[in-house]
Amino acid sequence: MEKRKINSIVSLLLTTIFLTACSFPTSAPTVEPQVTEPESPQTEAPAASEGGLPVQGEGLCSNAYYPVRQGATWNYKSTGSPAGEYSFTDTISAVRDDGFTLSTQFNNLTRTQEWACREEGLVALQFGGAPAALLDAQNMQLSLEVNNVSGVTFPDEINAGDQWQHNLDLQGSMTILGQQGTAEGNAQTNFTAVGNESVTVPAGTFDAMKIQIDTTLNMTVSYQGLSVPVSFSGPYTYWFVQGVGWVKASGTGTAEGTSFSETIELQSYSIP
Repeated sequence: MEKRKINSIVSLLLTTIFLTACSFPTSAPTVEPQVTEPESPQTEAPAASEGGLPVQGEGLCSNAYYPVRQGATWNYKSTGSPAGEYSFTDTISAVRDDGFTLSTQFNNLTRTQEWACREEGLVALQFGGAPAALLDAQNMQLSLEVNNVSGVTFPDEINAGDQWQHNLDLQGSMTILGQQGTAEGNAQTNFTAVGNESVTVPAGTFDAMKIQIDTTLNMTVSYQGLSVPVSFSGPYTYWFVQGVGWVKASGTGTAEGTSFSETIELQSYSIP
């Protein structure tokens, strides 16, 4: 396979899975959305932190903007992405004193992602979610181990104007059409809390914190004797709701010369 074609495949694969803070999938055939029954929003008011924010979870895992409760489930649908239309379900499948496991169901595939609960907030320790699941459904797989984690993903509390960062050093392997290569590099995500605004999605209308998320990826992939550098920077906007989690994400970009405008919206949710 010629170097240009390899570079094109690898670049498309990596840039599209890093388009958001936790990444969304690579180019693929359109996926039929899952059919989910809408869940009624919580009627019981969540507990409040010292600052008055509603909190879901206990101990270090309590967080105003990301409810850590075992069995909590969020159903999302994406439109306009390079992957076409797709749906996925996030579920907190296990909770520990110092962390939790997030499971993502994408069609018939399930992938898990480990998180740590720390004094400063919640920290993603791995890649996971819809992108990882979609990759396994295609002829391309990316398996990355995290060598170093710094910063925080979801701070304990978020106020307008706050800025923070999350960094991952990565190393692992990539398989394209049955041929294996190696991959290493780093991903840096910068967060800026813009402020509160009303947002409407299929799951309801919410007063949300708007957060700008800018991700920078630098990777080197070695494949069939060739070394392919991949760099990408891209912004997404997320809307987080106290006691609910993230309800919407929106961003635009270009993947291998093709422009896209993606929107992911919360369809329904259930928080025990």
